[in-house]
Amino acid sequence: MTLTLAAVKLPAELQPGGRRPAPGELALVQAFANTFWDLERRRPERLRTPAALARWLRERELLEPGVRLTEADRRQALDVREGIRALLFANGGHDPDPDALRRMHQALPGGLLVRLHADRRPELIAPRRDLDGALALIAAAVAVAQLEQRFARLKACPGPECGWAFYDHSRNQTGAWCSMSVCGARVKAREYRARRRRPPGHASA
Repeated sequence: MTLTLAAVKLPAELQPGGRRPAPGELALVQAFANTFWDLERRRPERLRTPAALARWLRERELLEPGVRLTEADRRQALDVREGIRALLFANGGHDPDPDALRRMHQALPGGLLVRLHADRRPELIAPRRDLDGALALIAAAVAVAQLEQRFARLKACPGPECGWAFYDHSRNQTGAWCSMSVCGARVKAREYRARRRRPPGHASA
């Protein structure tokens, strides 16, 4: 069975600080990136086993029922995810990890089909509802958003032990934290404590 972005099911995802999720197909990219961190249950890695990866994909109708994944499949998916996360940190003004990008490029499958229409956007189609098809469609969603200049708004929070992918809905695109009341406040508190600990007359570099 073929697979398209329009057919993907997008369950509601937890968003810190009452943020709205990413719009359209970028919500799938955001959810995939956020499998590394779960703010509610405090379990950093959600794709800890091939079965967990298969369950995540099936919940979004990206994988046929009964398909079994292997540890090699899981590593492939994580390489793609970490490359995307490197791009999200770059969107926030940080240097991307070149090794993560290299592994992502090696892990990404090919084989997408294009269907053109006169009255709507082109469709990108994966020939099969399997891991390669799912990863190819997630990457295609990134590519389309980059071409449409929307991808830069999807960022990874730089807060310590966070990295949550959030969509910057602000007009001037200056959002820096998944939530100012969570990570932003923590960082500001750390900076305040560091200033208090400096000896009198100490000048910062």
